Amino acid sequence: MNDFLIKNKKNILYFLIFITLISFVDTLRKGLLNGCDFQWQPSVLFWDGINHYQKFINNGKSDFLCQGGEYAHLFHVILYPYTLFEWEIARILWLITNVFFAFSIPFLLCKYLNLSKYKTFILLLIFLTCYPTRMTINYGQQSLFVLFFLILPFIFKSKFAIFLSGFSSIKYSTGYIIFLDFLVKKQFKSFFIATIPYLVGWLIYSFYTNSNLIVNFFEPLNWSLNKQYARDGDIYSLLQIYFIDSHQVYMKYLSIIFIFGFNTFILFKVNKLKNELLKMSLIFICPLLFFPHSNYDYVLLFPLACYSLLNINTFLNKINFYFVIYFFYFSRLIKHLLDLDWLYQPILLTFMLSLIFVNIKFNPKIT
Repeated sequence: MNDFLIKNKKNILYFLIFITLISFVDTLRKGLLNGCDFQWQPSVLFWDGINHYQKFINNGKSDFLCQGGEYAHLFHVILYPYTLFEWEIARILWLITNVFFAFSIPFLLCKYLNLSKYKTFILLLIFLTCYPTRMTINYGQQSLFVLFFLILPFIFKSKFAIFLSGFSSIKYSTGYIIFLDFLVKKQFKSFFIATIPYLVGWLIYSFYTNSNLIVNFFEPLNWSLNKQYARDGDIYSLLQIYFIDSHQVYMKYLSIIFIFGFNTFILFKVNKLKNELLKMSLIFICPLLFFPHSNYDYVLLFPLACYSLLNINTFLNKINFYFVIYFFYFSRLIKHLLDLDWLYQPILLTFMLSLIFVNIKFNPKIT
């Protein structure tokens, strides 16, 4: 089999490119018709001077499609260019933006790793055809946006890259990880630099909508918690479902404190590793373990795919790579076939948590 794969590398690559083109064209077609998660309408409200958090909290619901606006102030500020267009045009422009991220993320990571052109193409094709990427583009989600800015400080060791990483804060359930990592590494200057975009977005939002600064600071989180958002495959959701009365807000905050404590413990362990890409890969798994997420958030596993393919000769990295491929292509199918989320999702959560600790234990000397 190995001889066959080596002798037919080009033919296999051409075949995969053909499949990718078909898949990606279909993804673009769906994105042109859907894009419902793109936060256009809350941003339009903001630029009309309306505090959409306050409006939605008072009404108990959002106004347009599934655009709940449960994102940081910054996101609605920087979406200004899209609000200049009607919905049909704006979602096309956001689709183009997501396509840019879909190509840029593999390019940046593969160039950083000095991967061969063949492996670069393979990873690009995997990323473009995997379900999380296609779902992000189809729904107009923000996962590619967040991942793009999360990887920058690991690839480019500069203050500007650290500053840009702060844009990942637009999505609380995933972007938080870069700030927690800076604190764990005692890089307080980097932490402060990364918070600048978030703080500027908050100030602009508060002043433009004439909102109380302190109240408005907490409104995005309050609105998110009010929506009772929970899944079956993360620690926060499992706590809400089985151990905590979700109607008691203070208990939610206590569970968040517990989660951050556990997450901090893992980050301390991860940051003892020598390999930067492995560290980044394991750090990005943490949001998937601790907070609610949908399938599109699994784009965060892509750095692990890059790392494990680079070191594919080791048994552990074969497991890493096949695990990512499983999530990228088969997890959703198996989940629907079994229809036992209460069992299936916690098993996956346990496996992912175990995978982190196994990588910490057996991969520390890889550089």
